[in-house]
Amino acid sequence: MTDRLYDLAALDMDGTLLNSAHGITSFTRDALNRADGAGKVIALCTGRCLSELWNYLGQVPGIRYAINESGGCLYDVRANRILRQAVIDDAIIERLFDLAKPRDVMLQCFFSNQSYVQPGDIGMMAHYHIGGFEEAFEAGSIFTSDIRALWHASGKPMTKFNLYFASEAEKAIFTGEMGELDLCITGCLGIGYEISPKGAGKDDGLRALCEHLGIPVARAMAVGDGNNDIGLMTAAGFSVAMGNAVEAVKALADATTGDCDHDGAARAVLKYMLGKDEWQC
Repeated sequence: MTDRLYDLAALDMDGTLLNSAHGITSFTRDALNRADGAGKVIALCTGRCLSELWNYLGQVPGIRYAINESGGCLYDVRANRILRQAVIDDAIIERLFDLAKPRDVMLQCFFSNQSYVQPGDIGMMAHYHIGGFEEAFEAGSIFTSDIRALWHASGKPMTKFNLYFASEAEKAIFTGEMGELDLCITGCLGIGYEISPKGAGKDDGLRALCEHLGIPVARAMAVGDGNNDIGLMTAAGFSVAMGNAVEAVKALADATTGDCDHDGAARAVLKYMLGKDEWQC
């Protein structure tokens, strides 16, 4: 328990802000809007890119910033302005495409703040251990039969490269072939990797936002549930694990809240930003 009330909250999305139906409840919307009205800063902190966030940002006016692409992109929602964008070297992306080609893996690539996937993979998402996320991918992605060719034609840098493997064996082969690359690599949904530029983790995104706002990181709290939130939660001044968090996250957190189906993230905002244990109108 802490007596301090925090100025900024960095909230993971899947399994944290969003419930298991991938939605935001009215309770959570009201809580975040209330914190924003009290002068607190609410920021998403997610592996998703902007094209996958528009629907959610439109639902909650109280969300002021988005630390997205796992920290590689920092976006000011109200100013509609990107404050920070990290990119991956083209030669590394070419190597990743080459290594992925013979593997049983689904690719999701981000460039131009847009998610790109192959249309045939949507029907195979259970095979890649990410079943249940079809609607989210369909809503936020552009479908193309050749992501690599479209990327080449765009002339834009790649900012994130996600891989969702069919098996641990496929992932192990890819990992061995990939070797040591100067990148930020974390686990993701199912059996996969989120590959971002070096220095573009969720923790880096939080520090960049705090610097931009002039808020000490010690005055920021983080709420998360998965292994890819560990860096973020370690960097924040105060960390809160969701009730549905993995054990590694619960072990390092300063506090635990309810699960994602019982507005755990919103309750943490109310308690540790506004000093309210229950909703008070």
